[in-house]
Amino acid sequence: MNEIIIDTKTAQKRFAVKENGKVTNFYVESPNDHSEVGNIYLGKVESVKKGMNAAFVDIGKEKKGFLQKEQLPSYIHSTDPRKKEMPISKFITEGEKLLVQVKKDETGVKGPLLTAIIEIPGEKLIYMPEGKYIAVSKKADESLRNKWREIASKHKDDKEGFIIRTEAFTSSKEDWEHEVGQLKDTYASLQKHKNNVKAPALLIKKSLFEDEIIREMKRLQQGELYFNDRQVLEQIRKWFLHFDKINWNFHFHQNKEGIFSKYGLESELEKALKPIVWLNNGAYIVINETEAAIVIDVNTGKFTGKQAVTETVVQTNMAAAKEIARQVRLRDYSGMILIDFIDMKTIEDKRKVQKLLEELFKKDPKQTRIIGFTPLGVFEVTRKRTRQSLSKTLQTKCPSCNGKGLVDSAETVCFRLERELFEIPMNHEAVLIEIDKETMDTFKGEGNRHLVRIEEHLHINIIFKVIQSDIFTYHIRQFGTVDEIKASAAK
Repeated sequence: MNEIIIDTKTAQKRFAVKENGKVTNFYVESPNDHSEVGNIYLGKVESVKKGMNAAFVDIGKEKKGFLQKEQLPSYIHSTDPRKKEMPISKFITEGEKLLVQVKKDETGVKGPLLTAIIEIPGEKLIYMPEGKYIAVSKKADESLRNKWREIASKHKDDKEGFIIRTEAFTSSKEDWEHEVGQLKDTYASLQKHKNNVKAPALLIKKSLFEDEIIREMKRLQQGELYFNDRQVLEQIRKWFLHFDKINWNFHFHQNKEGIFSKYGLESELEKALKPIVWLNNGAYIVINETEAAIVIDVNTGKFTGKQAVTETVVQTNMAAAKEIARQVRLRDYSGMILIDFIDMKTIEDKRKVQKLLEELFKKDPKQTRIIGFTPLGVFEVTRKRTRQSLSKTLQTKCPSCNGKGLVDSAETVCFRLERELFEIPMNHEAVLIEIDKETMDTFKGEGNRHLVRIEEHLHINIIFKVIQSDIFTYHIRQFGTVDEIKASAAK
């Protein structure tokens, strides 16, 4: 049975997908995480930079959008053989108004990345009024892809373009043609709307949260949908009325208990943020998310099996492969993913694991590319990046370890304190240091021998005040007479 549980009672929107009792997807959207990708604006060209072959476009945001020459319809449709060498000023002018779409959200000091090659997405295709090319999903053999190229070519004029989605392969030509007409009507309405507003203006705003829910509903076709906010449901139902091939039952949750708690999803969400994932047979996998890649290590753990070592290894790797495919989707990992399976001696065993992973990743809604086992025996796969992973959405770097997962030891902190004391000019009787107990004991040494040595060398009394801390730490708080420091320590 398929289930989608939607929680939109608070400013943070989230939903979860369960397939046959197992969670396969978490989607979380915080107010600050809202993406502009896909939004369409009527923009006004503020400046054209010949040296960059790009223009800055005012779309009504604090930071101006960045539009490259290659993303201009006038460039795409130019028949001049020298257009690659021509400056952007030949294709766009300052003060010009044009439709633009956000390709990438603003980051740091950079404004959003824009394109003037507008995409109008549908279920079976993406319509590009100025695209000029036809592309077909790679999830089909070449003969089927060629068939859809021929169908699409009969419905486009010289300027238009289509991207044929995987959903088209299971639909009829008539249904596809009907959607083409709808998308062209949408663009015609957009053009009319453009003539009635003053630039800069937002013309179409994408709702990625609802789009993701609808995408999952279409993918799964049928199931139970649970929600706690009728407003979101109404938006989904408007879409739902246009499709008769899917069958979902709707359930309103109105108990005081949170909807995620009710369906056991809070604990599942916590598990999806932990590095260790236990398998049913006692083996486990360790997941490390780094800047360069997602690294996954497979371990036999408590699983010994009832057969030969070779068979135990293969069974563990097969079980791990199933869980890894689920975790990659659940945590929404992207980019390069490296999997270090338990070493297998034969090529045949490696093929079994690779074949299983290929089958599992074929079901992944996001585009994946299986590289296979490298010469070092590490399995490599890449997954299309569309948004931040679950952990980056919900977590931030630890202020103590700066995201390393490690903190300085008590000894390291003690040596740092000692160096700092030796660097300070000492013209006082005593010093007050706030410190956690373990660091203090380490600093003093057995029988206070380190403390005595340092006090004699610096000619100062070191007085400690013990504080509670989750990490090994200290703070040099005050210098003064012995009586002054003892009084402060007693407070």
